[in-house]
Order: sequence, then C-alpha cells, then structure tokens
Amino acid sequence: MRFTSYQDYQTILLINKELINTVIDTPAIIYKIKVDKTKTNIYGEGTSKNYNRGVQVPCLIDRQNANPVAKSGIVDFEQSSTFAFLKTELQTRNIYPETGDIIEFDSQYYEINNTNEIQLYAG
Repeated sequence: MRFTSYQDYQTILLINKELINTVIDTPAIIYKIKVDKTKTNIYGEGTSKNYNRGVQVPCLIDRQNANPVAKSGIVDFEQSSTFAFLKTELQTRNIYPETGDIIEFDSQYYEINNTNEIQLYAG
C-alpha cells in the first residue's frame, strides 16, 4: 500500500462489507467438492462427485444472457456468469472457491471453471 494508510484500507473494507451484506444482499451457496470421497479415472475425471454442505456467502453477480447451443440435434442453453466475493467474507466462513466447486444461485447451479484473486489496491 504505497499511497494509502492501513486505516484507509480498513475503512474501504468496512464499506465494501456493509455494501455487499446489507445493500446488495445477494447470497450464493458454494458447495466444495470432497476430493477424498470422489473417485476419478486415469485422466483425473470423476463420473460421480461428492460435495460438502453448502455455505451461503454474499456476493456480486454479473450474469450474461443465455445462449442456445445445438449439439446432436438437441438445443441446450449455456450461460456464463461472474461471481465476485469479498475475501474477508470468505475467510470468516472458512471457504475458498476452487475449480470444480459448485455455486448455487437463483435455483441454478454453476460449476467454477476459473478463479481470479485480485490483490491490487492503491498501486
């Protein structure tokens, strides 16, 4: 933190926490995969996966429009979404999203295929 003080950083974290928890108030449920209970083949793929109990976490969501995809004469819909979690909220709930985990939002399930942790603040 080159250009700000620790107090400035804590104030911004407090404002973000209040904004996500009380103003936006959009919860999503994260289901972590049970690695030790999921059997995989020689390629590392699991045909049946086991998940831990879900943890509800407030977040920001950017959902794209659903796009129809035709495969073998069957029309399916794909929808990509971006879920943004506050790192301190994840730490207090002791959950860290990883590739392969499932996010439930609005009665829809999304498998995490990419994670990104942004660490930049004030330079």
